[in-house]
Amino acid sequence: MVVIKFTYIMFYMLKIIQKHLDTKLIKLSAILAFIYCLLFNTAILIYKFAYYKATIFRGILELSKDFCYIYIFVFIAFFGLNVHRLVLKIGTGFLFITSAITSYYIYFFKINPTKQVIGSFFSTDLNEVYELTSIKLIIWIIFCLFTCFYTIKSFTAENSKSFVTKLLSATCVLIFVYNIITPSFKILKNYFPVQYLHNTYLNFAGNFGNKNYACIDISNQYDFRDNSDDDIIGVLVIGESARFDHFGINGYARDTTPYLKTVQNLISFKAKSSSNLTYISVPSLLSRYPASQIENSRQENSFLSILTNLGFNTTWIGTQTLMRSFANFDLSNIYNDVNFTIVPGGSALFSLNDHDEKILPFIKEIITNSEKQFLVVHTSGSHWNYNARYPKEFEYFTPTCPIKVKGDASDCDKLALVNSYDNSILYTDFFLSNLIDLLKNKNAFLLYVSDHGESLGEDGYYGHGGPLLTEQVTVPLIVWVSDDFKAKYPKSVSSIKNYANTEISHDYVFHSILDCLNIDSDIIDKDLSICKSS
Repeated sequence: MVVIKFTYIMFYMLKIIQKHLDTKLIKLSAILAFIYCLLFNTAILIYKFAYYKATIFRGILELSKDFCYIYIFVFIAFFGLNVHRLVLKIGTGFLFITSAITSYYIYFFKINPTKQVIGSFFSTDLNEVYELTSIKLIIWIIFCLFTCFYTIKSFTAENSKSFVTKLLSATCVLIFVYNIITPSFKILKNYFPVQYLHNTYLNFAGNFGNKNYACIDISNQYDFRDNSDDDIIGVLVIGESARFDHFGINGYARDTTPYLKTVQNLISFKAKSSSNLTYISVPSLLSRYPASQIENSRQENSFLSILTNLGFNTTWIGTQTLMRSFANFDLSNIYNDVNFTIVPGGSALFSLNDHDEKILPFIKEIITNSEKQFLVVHTSGSHWNYNARYPKEFEYFTPTCPIKVKGDASDCDKLALVNSYDNSILYTDFFLSNLIDLLKNKNAFLLYVSDHGESLGEDGYYGHGGPLLTEQVTVPLIVWVSDDFKAKYPKSVSSIKNYANTEISHDYVFHSILDCLNIDSDIIDKDLSICKSS
């Protein structure tokens, strides 16, 4: 009797649905949701199952529950887009394109779309987008879009005239947007599209909120006593994607540093970067805040402001744009902190991501000035595409990955990938040694440190971003001093040498730069200075 009543009720409800709702739109939404989950969420389910610490039956049960949750949510999203035919096409196309791009980097690079990775993506310039675009990615996007629009075209349903359908669609849109902003179920955060859309929202919401911060000029907040010489030259070279363990002077089996190994007064350190993303790590290493308080670097300017106010002629020069690296931080802080900037986009002197040696003539001209100097040299270093980072004559290790937009790191043979990368380190060695040659007859102090490291296929990881893997956060930090500097500051040089076997971090850069230049202030933490001056 109960079964008969239940069957009757279900039959009655189906009649109501058929009468008041557009069943074609329901079918279309259901099919789109299934295809979407199959394309973009299946791999996540398989990955979770591989690491599920439970019985096979329990694992299948839990993942089936996951699939039901995410399928229902995706169905709600597509049904909401059915509020209008044009909205459906644009909205569905957007979800399939963005999911295709995001899933590609998860599948082939193991880079998950965290808030930080999303921030890095939106601060990327067009040149880097070009270099990171591969034929596999383009084919994957085209396939996903074809599947999407072929499915929509297969259903000839027009805009629904049913008020109930429109009302439910509008309600579903609100549910979808609400769960992007504040996911109702934690489980949704692990799957597409909530995973990357929620983190995109957090990135933009966070940046919008930070616009209200009043930037504090620390050069006016503390007392600074400048005891430096009138002819002192300080240089901070920011490397790109360089790994500590691929430098010959650090014990690497290959001689990737033939020039640096012969340089006198050079000390090499193992350091830990504050992030594996440039747009976070560079502002962090310029700031006095440690990696654990990285957000605070937004609220005040860098040590460059201090040096500028103390009378140093400060210059930012590099083959990378400021726009790309610091789009999520207040760009005006960097520009206002220095006297002069020479970067692609700000000048026509050299091209974006040009070979780093192109900036050496400008550095040579700058340091001929007799006044106090401090330069930040931001290099392209070992950023992908590795082969594009060095001239042909530095192709010492072969075979290498060919320079082509249709390939990416995951396409390249392991040996060829490492060869290309090591050649870029070989070129960094050449660049640094030539820079040191320009400074060797000066009263000069140079600190080189990479923004982050790089994965070269270890456990399927490529590039940087995502998990803070050892190879992505263990970077070289090199200090060099001229004979003149060594003679004038023997205690500082002795302290630097004593740190040689100590693992340090980006946290040391702010305090070491000021201390090594013989500037004194309460803001300087001597425990984070490799010079430890009295």
